[in-house]
Amino acid sequence: MLKIKNKFIIFIIMTIIWIVLTLFLSSYLEKNKNVYSYVVLINWEAKLNENSLFVKEKTKLTVWDMVQTIWNDSLVVLEWWEGSVTRLWWNSSIKISELHISSDLSQININFNLLSGKSWSNIVSFFGENSYFKQYFRDSEAAVRWTVFNVDLENDYLYVTNHKIDLTTSNWEKLIINEQEPFDIKTFSFIKLENFIKSIKDKSFEEINKQFDKELILNLRYRLEKDLKSINKLVNIDIKQALTDDVKKTELYNKFLYDYQKLNFVQSSDVDLFKLKLEIKDKLLQLSQWENKDILINSTLFDFKEIIDSKNYESLDKLLNILSDNKEVLNKFNLNDYLNKSIIPVDIQNRISDEFWLLKNFFGSSINTLKNINIDVEDLKNIQQKADEKWKQILDKISNKLINN
Repeated sequence: MLKIKNKFIIFIIMTIIWIVLTLFLSSYLEKNKNVYSYVVLINWEAKLNENSLFVKEKTKLTVWDMVQTIWNDSLVVLEWWEGSVTRLWWNSSIKISELHISSDLSQININFNLLSGKSWSNIVSFFGENSYFKQYFRDSEAAVRWTVFNVDLENDYLYVTNHKIDLTTSNWEKLIINEQEPFDIKTFSFIKLENFIKSIKDKSFEEINKQFDKELILNLRYRLEKDLKSINKLVNIDIKQALTDDVKKTELYNKFLYDYQKLNFVQSSDVDLFKLKLEIKDKLLQLSQWENKDILINSTLFDFKEIIDSKNYESLDKLLNILSDNKEVLNKFNLNDYLNKSIIPVDIQNRISDEFWLLKNFFGSSINTLKNINIDVEDLKNIQQKADEKWKQILDKISNKLINN
């Protein structure tokens, strides 16, 4: 009987040791996870520092590395560990000056200088308070968040395909470059879109990158499938208790942020995943400190824009609820910076007509008389025309900055 008891005690002790070792090993592997970024030669010839790259072979990147493409038709891809990419066209070169990505994706710091040629970047991650993606060129700095953009030093332009760029020029002038607003980086002035499309834009480089971007999204979607079970489990957690405990709040926020990073690329056309993305963003807003709330609402407004532009309205009600729950943060933003107010789709007119606070933010004080009444399309158009006229007068006086009365 005593031997059986001793064996049982030994079994319990061994089990505890096994559990502790498993947890320790799991923690160690997580902290020491491979978070390297890579460069991949797609076509022709390129170098990493003084070493030639081989087609389709991944080569690890480190700080101060220089990547250079050689000859016509050369193309390389820099695969940043968190999922974003930068592609270099032929006769182009960059130098990496910062490359830090934490294994839990809570901090992402990527910084490089385009020295020659042209680059295309598709940034898919969410960048919180302490994270950034910066690209330098000709002593100017482009800071981006979830943006698709390209810089062409041969033709002297910066072009944003999605979202916007905060540009700081060599003389510390700060500008916002919105999507489809081509910018001349030699004269520091905007280019007429029609002229840009006709005679300046490198259409072949754009087409190649758009095709690669489609493949990128498919790959991200495939990677996401493997994590959906754990993500769905996390999103169902009751966070009420954590809201009163700063330590638990921060810990849970980081867990949600890690899973949200895997979903940030998802667009409204992928309905179920987009709804999941909004669910996690809602949790993040409840758990976040004030510094990150602004960034999260900024991201949510881009989601709003994407819904309107794509006419995929299945998730609109959920998104409006998120904005409504964060009115105090939303008041810092002007919806006209995100949405084209000249087009209000009939499909969503009834959905937003009840959200008076949202209409007021969007149209300005001229909407006051419309509270608690039904609004039809013609009413909206008249309001827009009056608001546009008033805003134009202000624009003429204050250097192209839109002020919403």
